[in-house]
Amino acid sequence: MAGRKKELTPAELDLFFSNLELVYHSGLPLSEGFDILRSNAQSSYDKKRLDALYTAAINGESLSKALDRQGDLPDYALSLIHIGEQTGRMEETFASLHSYYQKRDILTQSIKSSLTYPLSMLVVVLVVVIVLLTQAMPVFDQVFRQLGFEMTGVAAALLDIGAVLSQYALYIAGALIGIIVIVVILRLLPIGKRFFSALFQSAPFTRTLSLRLSVQRYALALSTLLIAGLHVDQALEYAEPLVDDKRARARVKVIHQEVMAGETFLAAIEHSKLFPPNAMALLAVGFKTGTDSDALEQVGEQITLETEHRVETLVAAIEPSLVAIMCILVGIILLSVMLPLLGVLTGF
Repeated sequence: MAGRKKELTPAELDLFFSNLELVYHSGLPLSEGFDILRSNAQSSYDKKRLDALYTAAINGESLSKALDRQGDLPDYALSLIHIGEQTGRMEETFASLHSYYQKRDILTQSIKSSLTYPLSMLVVVLVVVIVLLTQAMPVFDQVFRQLGFEMTGVAAALLDIGAVLSQYALYIAGALIGIIVIVVILRLLPIGKRFFSALFQSAPFTRTLSLRLSVQRYALALSTLLIAGLHVDQALEYAEPLVDDKRARARVKVIHQEVMAGETFLAAIEHSKLFPPNAMALLAVGFKTGTDSDALEQVGEQITLETEHRVETLVAAIEPSLVAIMCILVGIILLSVMLPLLGVLTGF
């Protein structure tokens, strides 16, 4: 296998496989279709990938091998394309991959957009508190000194914190920038990806989300693999590595082991307790009517909608909490100064 480059994002994969699906659906010779795509490529990376497909089509070479040499497609997609070549179902394969990565991208973008506002609010809270401590508190301290008094208690402690922040502002800013750089670098390295994945799986607020995302990805992957013409045991083998959450992975292993031992696919899924009861009812109907791939796709879509709703509900609870925290912090800072100041003024 070729050396791995940075893999394409779900949005990029969605667009790429959508274009390949259109080429196969059009009935044009592959070389002509790929030539049209590469002439309209938006970036040098896209053009290089499409050039490889064009060359492979001209030389009668395997498309999966040509894409493998590029090194920027996930192993799952490459395996599915290779199987599509063997079964002669390339259009269905690219359509399934397009649908799979489209749903992954929709859920990813939904989660990101839902979390953007709370994170922005958190930054605003921190900025407001820092400005009060470093700019407002020294002004109040001067007022107290002009009146012949000094700040005490909570006000004095807050003044000291503000002084430290002002004195070491450059060092603190440098440390924060360093932390951000380290986080960005770690996200690009395998060890960093494993660390953040483990953190996402174990953090109290994201544990459930991690499990649901893995189940959604597993259901959609199985649907895609079955549509591509794979047997159940092959589909289970290829779908298993896509499950990141360790709790979901343990249940997926149970499914695979039971199927290999001769158990039916539906019974193995039911024994694993991987899917919620409402999803199991849908799967039972799908497997008994021969529409198992459609049922798995519907389950994946159902989990996507439920996950989006859970994220929106969580965000709806976080937003007022952040506003309340900001009000409380600002109130504590102001009251720690204003109450003693009122006491001093009423003494004159």
